[in-house]
Amino acid sequence: MAMSLFGKKPSDKGPATTTRPGKSRERSETTTSLDLTQLGDGRALAAAAGKILVSEGSLEEHAAVEEAAILYANSNNDGARSVLEAAIDGTASKHSSHELWAMLFDLYRITGQRAAFDARSEIFSQTFEVSPPRWDESAPPPPAAPARPNAPAVNLSGNLSGNARTQFEQLVRIGQKMGKLRIDLSRLRGIDDAGCLLLNDTLAALRRARVEVFLVNARHALSLVEPKLKIGEKQSQAAWLLALALIQQSADAEHFDAVALDYAITFEESPPAYEAPPAAPEVVELPPVAAVSDQPERFAMNGDVTGNQPEVLRQLAVYASQRSRVEIDASGLKRIEFVSAGALFNQLAQLQNQGKLSLIYRPNALVAALMRVMGIDQVATIERQP
Repeated sequence: MAMSLFGKKPSDKGPATTTRPGKSRERSETTTSLDLTQLGDGRALAAAAGKILVSEGSLEEHAAVEEAAILYANSNNDGARSVLEAAIDGTASKHSSHELWAMLFDLYRITGQRAAFDARSEIFSQTFEVSPPRWDESAPPPPAAPARPNAPAVNLSGNLSGNARTQFEQLVRIGQKMGKLRIDLSRLRGIDDAGCLLLNDTLAALRRARVEVFLVNARHALSLVEPKLKIGEKQSQAAWLLALALIQQSADAEHFDAVALDYAITFEESPPAYEAPPAAPEVVELPPVAAVSDQPERFAMNGDVTGNQPEVLRQLAVYASQRSRVEIDASGLKRIEFVSAGALFNQLAQLQNQGKLSLIYRPNALVAALMRVMGIDQVATIERQP
């Protein structure tokens, strides 16, 4: 039996009494939050039931879309398939929506049911007199979700200069929250004097906050800085100090002492003292932080997203903090659990309230349906797969 979250269709005597998160009959300028973190599956469904907008069209189809999306989100693939197939067959196919078909075809693809896919493709083609979707043999399986890290990792790329200060202030905040930070320097192409000063200030702020910092590929960054070091010429002092910090990260005490002596001769002051670097922490990569970036990369959501506070949402928060336009690539997102979708709604609603535009690209039909059920389409623009 299909279980509808829409409730009964409103009569002509009055307005609908149910609303969707972030949307009402008279469109509201504010958004609301779904706190599903303390609810079990059944209670979460009940909580969501009062937040769904009654829309026009077939209530039976809406109910099937909702139920299939929620069953799939909760890993009940067989139940979702039964609901979708029954809905399509029960409407004599010709009158069923393309959304039901798209969800069923995506479910067949995800679960590897090629025979069922081909059989339904023939029916689809005969019914609608258009070409059916294709089975993508080349599509690789979505990558597994990363393990929870001991320390967040951030990549610096491009030409490091003083105009990246806002991004580096964010790095300090991340480090303060996590207690550890891993910064990969391998993608840097250049560092000017202002960039040297900025990185020095950032490392000093992290040190004051007692954050353990590990610089990856410090030797590469050192090769970009060394040409600025001219013994006896009192210029580019920030580059000298950064060079000493990078050498220290390489645990090369002998090299450090040599450069420290040259520093003392050049600037007639004592150099920083050598301290052994910390051991490298276990990490998981966060989205790259570009030192200079005109076209920010999209944030990728991949595999299965589960739990009330999935790690990927923390990474999304870091990504979004640096941008006014938040672009999410969901083409590799296989499944998002019901409660996780509620947490994603909350996060995107906060971004909307901050004046940020969120866009979600190419989720599969099952994920897209759940996002509509949860009201995520009211706080972000969703661009479906063709």
